[in-house]
Amino acid sequence: MSPNKIKMRILSILSFIFIFLPYSIDGLTRFTVPESAQIGHRIGWISGKQEESVAPQYFVVFPDEQTSKFLKVDERSGEITTIAHLDYEKRSKFEIVAVRVEESGLTIDILVEVDDENDNAPSFADQNVKLEISEFAQLGTSFALPTVTDGDGPKYDVHKFVILQGNVNNVFKLTSRKVNEQLQADLVVNGQLDREFRDKYELLIEAEDGGKPAKTGQLRCFIEIIDANDNAPVFSRSRYTASVSANISIGSHIITVQATDGDIGENSRISYEIKKTSSPSNSNFAISPSGVITTTASLLPASTHDVIVVASDHGNPPLSSSAVVTISVMGSTLASPPLDIIWLVESNSAHLLENSTLGSIVARVSIAQMYRDTKLRLTGTTSLCPQQTDQSHVYLLLLCGILDRETTSEYHLKFLLEKDGQIIIEHPQLLTIGDINDNAPQWHSSQIHISLNRTQGGSRTLTAKDPDLGQNGWIRYSVLDTNLVSIDKETGRIFVPNTIDCNVGSEIRFRVRAEDGGSPALSTDLQVTADLLDSESKPPQFEKALWQVEIAEDTPLGTCLVKVRLYFGGQKEKRKRDKQINIAEKGEEKFQKERNSQESNNSFWLKFSPHDI
Repeated sequence: MSPNKIKMRILSILSFIFIFLPYSIDGLTRFTVPESAQIGHRIGWISGKQEESVAPQYFVVFPDEQTSKFLKVDERSGEITTIAHLDYEKRSKFEIVAVRVEESGLTIDILVEVDDENDNAPSFADQNVKLEISEFAQLGTSFALPTVTDGDGPKYDVHKFVILQGNVNNVFKLTSRKVNEQLQADLVVNGQLDREFRDKYELLIEAEDGGKPAKTGQLRCFIEIIDANDNAPVFSRSRYTASVSANISIGSHIITVQATDGDIGENSRISYEIKKTSSPSNSNFAISPSGVITTTASLLPASTHDVIVVASDHGNPPLSSSAVVTISVMGSTLASPPLDIIWLVESNSAHLLENSTLGSIVARVSIAQMYRDTKLRLTGTTSLCPQQTDQSHVYLLLLCGILDRETTSEYHLKFLLEKDGQIIIEHPQLLTIGDINDNAPQWHSSQIHISLNRTQGGSRTLTAKDPDLGQNGWIRYSVLDTNLVSIDKETGRIFVPNTIDCNVGSEIRFRVRAEDGGSPALSTDLQVTADLLDSESKPPQFEKALWQVEIAEDTPLGTCLVKVRLYFGGQKEKRKRDKQINIAEKGEEKFQKERNSQESNNSFWLKFSPHDI
């Protein structure tokens, strides 16, 4: 066969492949290359080994012309090499089609995948942020921090946030949540704020990615504690969900969010806005002053959008809180939805309490008329099981697994309609898990040994943790078994209200109870042993170092031998204590034995060690 005929046959085969076949019928050959590969790096050979030939063995086609700017294929040996630097974040795979120049005309589909490396560190949108927080801010009040991004893929994306320094008495903590597949952080009030005690905080917050070793990005958060407007708006829910059809009109009402504020006047008037982030979802939606979210652009079928809504009051300065609204777009542009999902729970929405009964029916799913030849399948969780009823197009959703909000607070469900093994419709749904008071506060250990100053004002802070949410996770502290110490019920700061007398002893024992705000409340006790110290005192001292007393050998038992004097306290206070030493207290047995024998033992040494008791 002449070269021109071979070329014409190859072109006819390629035309058939690209026009009629969406996938290769001869299988897929995969290669992996690290994104740090140098120019000229050999990725591999098409056949798996080097082929020696003078004439071309393959006719190579790049379906995407950009591929030829990064990869080169030697048509004689089948070697695939890089001719430019690769970047996983810009492009993670390349496709190549190679056809053997021989009678068989074998077509080989090649996929070159770029292996992600941890070459990007987390970066906050702003590296410095200033917050003004009322000293009366309620525990659990949250403040959205600047968004953080990491150019790497999910494996090396942001994994956690920590407060490195500045968090005096642990009055703040961090919580995180997924927004548009990115982990974002909120700063949460975790203890009682007191402007008179401390009016400023400077926190150093760090975002850490999933690399080993991890790369980090830092944020400095400057907080000013102020005296006014002591209630921030509170959303009725921390996350809202809504489902819309793909052909929804621009300007259509999607959902209304609502926040309330316990203040009065301007301090309670609330305005809403959509927080600006790098996500394109922001430009698709708008929110009115009354909290109504509407569309501003056409929405892609089977897409999901996370929008952060911020509610701010009109105090001076204003307080704010945030909630996430997840909007799921159905996978069809038909006017009537393919699935009708009715949630049979108290909230009438995709929101289940973590103590929901196993085996209970939580939802009813009905398939539209035109899709009744399909089967329903659910992904995203193993705790919910769809069960087909006598009517083949109706399914009941059963709770078949235990829910635990502290382990998983939300599930990204997908209801799939399948026919002959192919997915026809994909319907996303966010399921949120509601909290119940199923965790008691936990101390780091069941007992602790501390030191306290005897004088008024001596203090030490003890804190417990409760993984529950909101009121269920708010902790109040109290002291049991003693009235010598008191505790700040909000912060766990133990202090000495009145100077403890030295007669009490060198230590005291008591319990500290941590009780949450659930109904009924749960509590845990910490056994505390406190050494009592006096920072101003000196060791007790005798009036003199040596006493010498002469007595007759027939001195009666009980006769007072010597009266010694000890001094206690420091410069500000000197207290004296007299101690009589007589034969009955010291040396009685020996004195009785040898009282009539002066020749056997004519002197006795009694050693006394003073102790502050």
